[in-house]
Amino acid sequence: MQVYCFDLNLSVLWSHKQRGPGFLVHDSHLFDGVDERQRASALQLGAEYAAAEGFQYIVTLNSDEAPKDLPDGRAVEDFVLPERLTDHGEDGGLFGLRF
Repeated sequence: MQVYCFDLNLSVLWSHKQRGPGFLVHDSHLFDGVDERQRASALQLGAEYAAAEGFQYIVTLNSDEAPKDLPDGRAVEDFVLPERLTDHGEDGGLFGLRF
């Protein structure tokens, strides 16, 4: 979670300077071995800072790693984009490509 805190801090600082890419991306590897409650709190905190500071917070998680609800009671599903990547069928790749 140290990397999470460092990344979030840098995103806020760069946002104040109106520089940087305007987004923060975290992969599921960052949350590997993290308790579900702590993961939910981190996702909520990231969403709150992103909304307040004007950057986009993007997280990629496998569906079995995503918490059901955030600490404030909102459903995580409310923040999930409708696009789903899957390896089922020939059209399940990213941008039409199979990896």
